[in-house]
Amino acid sequence: MKKGLALVLTLCILGTGVAHCLAAPPLEAISAYNQGVDLAMEEKFDEALASIDQALSLDQNFTLAWITKAGILNVKGRYNESLEASERALAIDENQADAWTNKASALISLQRFEEGLEAANRAIELDPRLSEAWIDRATALSSLGRTQEADEAMAMVKFLTETPSTTSPTTVPTTPAAPTFPFMALLASGVALFLAREKIR
Repeated sequence: MKKGLALVLTLCILGTGVAHCLAAPPLEAISAYNQGVDLAMEEKFDEALASIDQALSLDQNFTLAWITKAGILNVKGRYNESLEASERALAIDENQADAWTNKASALISLQRFEEGLEAANRAIELDPRLSEAWIDRATALSSLGRTQEADEAMAMVKFLTETPSTTSPTTVPTTPAAPTFPFMALLASGVALFLAREKIR
């Protein structure tokens, strides 16, 4: 048990900075979160959301749980709810690139392309290695008719996905953003990969 708590504290320091470690989620919340992650990896998204909600009922400031919830809601096509969960995560810590990426995905899926572009740009500003943010940027730009910029963003996606050492260790599942980039659905549906890397043990 002490080993698990030490890992949580280490992840907290690496992921969000020392200030947020003072408010590490209780072990019961972490356990519920982990159960949600396991269920999501099995593509049992409704059950996963129930577990994530249980974790959030134990700790409303569990940023990673809000981010994960937003990502799963995007995968399920529940974009307005995803947007709300992303906003909750950002209210706790506005420097979470993954929350901005989930927000961008939800906004783009709601055809709010300008706002989606702003959110994707903020995610990229925080973590330029986050390929999902670049996908969202490309999708928003393409939807706005800014083809050359969209192509440049897709070139960055290609670079990031072909160079494993430069990809972000903390990605959040996002929705397939637009029909313009159908092959991105494979990246966006990589929930299991994300969840496996994010699971707190």
